[in-house]
Amino acid sequence: MQPLLTFAEQMKKKKNSNSWNTPLLLFISAALVFFIIRFIAAPDKRYRIRGIDVSAHTGKIDWENLPNQRVYFAYVKASEGVSLHDRNFKRNVDGANRANIPVGAYHFFNFNRDGILQAKNFLAVTRGAKLQLPPVVDFEEFGNNVRNPKRLIVSELKAFIAYVEKSTGSQVLIYTNEDCYKLYLDGCFPNNPLWISSFKYSPKVTKKWLFWQFTHEGKLHGVEGKVDFNVFRGSVLDWKQYLKTVSQ
Repeated sequence: MQPLLTFAEQMKKKKNSNSWNTPLLLFISAALVFFIIRFIAAPDKRYRIRGIDVSAHTGKIDWENLPNQRVYFAYVKASEGVSLHDRNFKRNVDGANRANIPVGAYHFFNFNRDGILQAKNFLAVTRGAKLQLPPVVDFEEFGNNVRNPKRLIVSELKAFIAYVEKSTGSQVLIYTNEDCYKLYLDGCFPNNPLWISSFKYSPKVTKKWLFWQFTHEGKLHGVEGKVDFNVFRGSVLDWKQYLKTVSQ
């Protein structure tokens, strides 16, 4: 029969046991937190930099009320097709600038119209605007009456991008959704950053995205309608570096 352990020996044994358990518990806890943040939490909990995109359909916006609600950037609709101008473009850009929110402009691309004419329309609206973010082309079938073949649509998009990049000296970002990306863009435009719209836990596209639009149902104090919420892929330091890069 083993002799009974003294009280001191029992405490030492318990301490040694805990010394093995503590690192294991810490590891399990850290892994659980990582799993929740990476795969379960909302995108704007996983990524610190959140922003919005708006148009005239959003309604009135009290821009100075937005910085305190984690609005780090904003994209504003400028134009659509070859002739449409968003009636609130200047008001929204001016409001974002007053609130010190980095702002950019986007063009809704029409699948059935000439790419260069659309580029000229976009540039006419944005000329003279104080913008800190690179231009964006909104490329999606939703809202488009698709009549042209895929080959021609992609060709006109290339013409649009080339014209805008040559005119502005800035690289154009492409906004699209998962289905449209797979149907038209996969393997094309390797040098243009991707802004993907996806309401899943993680976008399912082959290309690494830069911005992710994860909902159309965002609500903010001071905004009349619903807004699209987006996140930037990176940390706060990455975001500051990105702003320096695109402003050069």
